[in-house]
Amino acid sequence: MAEAPAGEVVIRVRGEFEREVPAERGTANLVVLAQGAEPGPVRARVEADATAALADVRGWHDPDAGPVRRYVVGQVRTSVQQPSHKGRPRPAVYHASVSISVEFDDVTRLGGWLSSLGAIEGVTVQGIGWDLAAEHRRELERAVRQEALRQARERAQDYADALDLGPVRPRQVADVGLLGSHPAPSARAVGLSFAAAPESSGDGLGELLRPDDVTVQATVEAEFTV
Repeated sequence: MAEAPAGEVVIRVRGEFEREVPAERGTANLVVLAQGAEPGPVRARVEADATAALADVRGWHDPDAGPVRRYVVGQVRTSVQQPSHKGRPRPAVYHASVSISVEFDDVTRLGGWLSSLGAIEGVTVQGIGWDLAAEHRRELERAVRQEALRQARERAQDYADALDLGPVRPRQVADVGLLGSHPAPSARAVGLSFAAAPESSGDGLGELLRPDDVTVQATVEAEFTV
């Protein structure tokens, strides 16, 4: 790091800013499971349940217009368990599973679809991830970084004003970790919450599902001279 010219005062600060905005995407992660005494029927049951779960999803899939922007189906995984009782082998138990991930841009449609999965015995919802549309996320990250830098300048100027040093001038600006040893700026989506159920609601999870806001945050490090 270069030395400041004689007579200059260096002020090192950190600027932080975050913004919360409503989630625009919900990605449901599912697993379809089955077990039984014969491997063929177990695998067939998993494949049939996965097909039933995706029956509407395939028709809704449109990467540009939604409501399903993307869906991914994993490979069917199989295993066998050989239980025993008091040292005596018992009949083998065969297991099969497949993972499914579906991204919606419509929370009500997502909730309605999840409600419909209750009729499929082998489907388990493992969780929902909330996010923003990629272009909107980039715009927000840019705005948040700029505001974090403005916050850093204001903080530096506060120090300078307290010492009657006059206006500050930028000397170095960097993402966190380049002038120090802190985690990089990030954007995160926080968890799922549910609203209270209306007494007369007949629409199932479609009316109850409520995503938390997505928090976009940034931190910068900066040096100013005066």
